[in-house]
Amino acid sequence: MPATVAESAADAGTQSRGIARRTMPVVPFQALGPRLERPTRLRRSILSVPGSSEKMLAKAVTTEADEVLLDLEDAVAAAEKPTARAKIVEALNTHDYSGKVVAVRVNDAAGPFQYRDVIELVRGAGGHIDTLVLPKVQHPGEVWFVEHLLSQLERDLGLDNRIGLELQFESGAGVTFVSAIAEVTDRTEALVFGPGDYAADLGLDQTDIGRIERGYPGHQWHYVLSRLVTTARAFGADAIDGPFADFRDERGLRESAGLARHLGIDGKWCIHPSQIPVVNHTFTPSATAVGRAREVLEALAQAKSAGAGATALDGAMIDEATRRMAERIVARGEAAGM
Repeated sequence: MPATVAESAADAGTQSRGIARRTMPVVPFQALGPRLERPTRLRRSILSVPGSSEKMLAKAVTTEADEVLLDLEDAVAAAEKPTARAKIVEALNTHDYSGKVVAVRVNDAAGPFQYRDVIELVRGAGGHIDTLVLPKVQHPGEVWFVEHLLSQLERDLGLDNRIGLELQFESGAGVTFVSAIAEVTDRTEALVFGPGDYAADLGLDQTDIGRIERGYPGHQWHYVLSRLVTTARAFGADAIDGPFADFRDERGLRESAGLARHLGIDGKWCIHPSQIPVVNHTFTPSATAVGRAREVLEALAQAKSAGAGATALDGAMIDEATRRMAERIVARGEAAGM
């Protein structure tokens, strides 16, 4: 049946916004072979560092951030991107970022820079890169492109490490297709919220990145963060909140990070080193919580040895679901050195 004028207009409008329409079913990556074990990484705090600043690239080594994110996208002007690319390669080959997750945010698929970002970064310093961050992801095809490009580069260069991916969702289209995007490749280690571009895409009257509007009766980002957490858990990935731009507002940062943590988010981007202690504290379980979780696991182990699947601890029933919750708390605590 011929498309109506309205349908044709809708198609044209979608394409003009750079959103590829799904014209065929997405083939899950697991259909092509067994999924590989993802590395377990601590991502409470992710420090975003402009790739154009040699000073900041060096200073990131000294911070307490769990992950350093060397940025080639929004933090770098278009004319400076090729130079910043070279500076990041030099920094990765010069500075000792060991003990931290090392990520580089490349440019988005809609522009002219991404393919060269990936090729030059991996050729120049692939052995020092844990993950690439793909911004503004809107369709599975964008991830397939980088998946195949990385596979070719790793084979060609004989890299010992397999580079992971962190996928950043910054639009209604991206969130709509989040499940299809997340299942493309088992390289995906984290799903990341980008509040600035997301607010712009939705047409919100907001210019402060990550701000929670007081006039909204609830948590403004509840839906998108919950969607990312649920999808991340389905595919064995982390869920990461985006930045809170006003680095002088510690109270606002604590509120933003705390609300995200209550939704199951694993960590948060920081745009200034001063934000790292607050974020690390927020996403680390308390000693009390870890101690209680260990008591739960011990009580359940004793119950199991007696042939019981559930038991009581301090007047409350605990069972298999309790065990899974407790194990996750203990794992987070141990990853943070508790």
